[in-house]
Amino acid sequence: MKLYNDIELLDLLRCDNMAAFDELYSRYWEMLFDIACKKLHDKDDAKDIVHDLFLQLWNNRASLHVYKSFSGFLFISLKNKIIDKQRLVVSRQKKNTEIGQKQSEVYDAVNEQLNYNELNTFLNQQIDLLPEKMREIYLLSREEGLSINQIADRLLLSPQTVKNQISNALKFLRKKVVQHMMTILF
Repeated sequence: MKLYNDIELLDLLRCDNMAAFDELYSRYWEMLFDIACKKLHDKDDAKDIVHDLFLQLWNNRASLHVYKSFSGFLFISLKNKIIDKQRLVVSRQKKNTEIGQKQSEVYDAVNEQLNYNELNTFLNQQIDLLPEKMREIYLLSREEGLSINQIADRLLLSPQTVKNQISNALKFLRKKVVQHMMTILF
């Protein structure tokens, strides 16, 4: 088979001649592998691409028509396979980055929700510790959204008393929240 040129070997290959395939493989495998290694910087990927190239050559042998340069055909095929591989790598990296960002966003959102729930639970516990009248005024103000005058009218208190009770409740709650946050952070 070594006496045949590439075009003659291809003619034999189209007739399912395995020896012709083996000869083409032995002539070009190492050269193609070296090129692929230099381009991909990975021997395993280079080996896979060259093997895929020869597998494709074998599978398409009946419809393969090369008229001038078989080596040129191989180099162009290899170049295309390398480009496909590099595109795939870039695409995977991009997808992995996107997945990582999404996971981070989900983690942040879940973490934020957990922190909010914990702080809200703590705040409700502290509201329950307020003196009864102060708690009632605070809840009317914050949860029902009533104005100072509306609360004063409802509870038959002076507006100043309502202001003072809300102010005292807020001071107490701020102090407790700050203490709680300090224990969480440190």
